[in-house]
Amino acid sequence: MAKTTKILSGEDYLDQFDSKAYAGAFFSEIEIEGFSFTEFRLKTLHKIYSKGNIKGKLLLEIGSGPCIHTVIPAASWFDEIIMTDFSPSNRDMQEKWLKKDPGAHNWDKFFKYYSKLDGNEDNWQQLEAVLRPKIKRVLTCDVFKQNPLDPIQLDPVDVICTSACLESACPDKDAYHNAMKNVVSLLKPGGKLILIGILNCPHYVVGSEIFQCLSISRDEVINTVKANGLDVIELFDDDTPVEEGTTIFNGTVIILAEKKITHVGVQSL
Repeated sequence: MAKTTKILSGEDYLDQFDSKAYAGAFFSEIEIEGFSFTEFRLKTLHKIYSKGNIKGKLLLEIGSGPCIHTVIPAASWFDEIIMTDFSPSNRDMQEKWLKKDPGAHNWDKFFKYYSKLDGNEDNWQQLEAVLRPKIKRVLTCDVFKQNPLDPIQLDPVDVICTSACLESACPDKDAYHNAMKNVVSLLKPGGKLILIGILNCPHYVVGSEIFQCLSISRDEVINTVKANGLDVIELFDDDTPVEEGTTIFNGTVIILAEKKITHVGVQSL
């Protein structure tokens, strides 16, 4: 009888997610033939932040994984950056990079790439020097909690970025909607959400393990954002399909959205 491969999810991220294998598989290179997802993500994030309109006191990254590449172009625009993740392995990798631990993933290529987009490739280490002290905390995050950062209470934040997190965490579309609601609750009215969504991906491989992913369409992602009190400002699409072993998806959407400001009417006497 053929062995049935277990699909991991949920609580399995606590003790079976190999952050080093994940970073090595997906974020060792940028320009990979037939795999434009990483390059598309970097170029789009650079385009969003380089305008100088997305800025503030605090940037909160929800579900950072073991990665820092999504906050590199934001470093100059915020006083503080907080990284979060559910997996202890991912948070440990974050801390290792912050402490310059030899076991940390090497992000030099990403700093160089962003610096090249800035027209300043030779000074990429300056960008790294700006980012590291801006990351003040690495926190535990659970998007299924009403306050995903519980027991930490933050004042409503200026900007939230989340990348391939909700679809990795959620077993179904109702859970996806509720997780989005919880994340958006941390955002101040008028604050911005930057969401990077992986489309129609049923599962993905990390090392020798397969993790569940919610297969969700572009329109479903957009509609969930709108249903949770945000206006879409900009949409960026990459419809390049990827099929590598059991990691399959057929595109990426990046959404820049703004949380609606609700005006309370004043009753005249």
